[in-house]
Amino acid sequence: MLRENGADRVFVDDGQIAEDVRDAFDGGVDCVLELVGTTTLLDSLRATDRHGVVCMTGMVGNKWDFERFAPMEAIPTGVKLTTYAGESSDFLATPLQEFVREIEDGRTSVRIGAVFSLCDIVEAHRCMEDNRAQGKIVVTT
Repeated sequence: MLRENGADRVFVDDGQIAEDVRDAFDGGVDCVLELVGTTTLLDSLRATDRHGVVCMTGMVGNKWDFERFAPMEAIPTGVKLTTYAGESSDFLATPLQEFVREIEDGRTSVRIGAVFSLCDIVEAHRCMEDNRAQGKIVVTT
C-alpha cells in the first residue's frame, strides 16, 4: 500500500531499523518525521545522517517519557532534534480547501480504509488503535 501511494522504499519498523536505514541510504537519511514517539525516537536519531533533522511530532507508542535520557549519548553529533505539537492556529492555517481541490481534480488520492457510523465510534477507535483500517477512518452521522 505504501508503494502504491508513492513510497520508493519501505522499512517495517520494529524499533530497531537504524542500521538498515543507514545501509540503504549511505550513512543515514537527511530527515526523519518521528510519529511513534519515545519508544522509537532513539532509533530514529541513529538512522539520521550527520547534519540531519529528526522532528518528533507523534506520541502513539503509549509511552510519554524516557526512564533515563542522556542527550550527549542519545543525540548523535550534528543531528538536530526538534518537536512539533501543533496548535489550533496551525490547523486553521492549513490550506484545507486546496487539499480538497486536489482530491476533486484527481491530483491527490486518499485511501479510505474503514467507514463507521457515529454509534460505532468505540469500534472505530479500536480499529485505529489496532492499525486495522489500512487507510483513513471515516465516521458518519
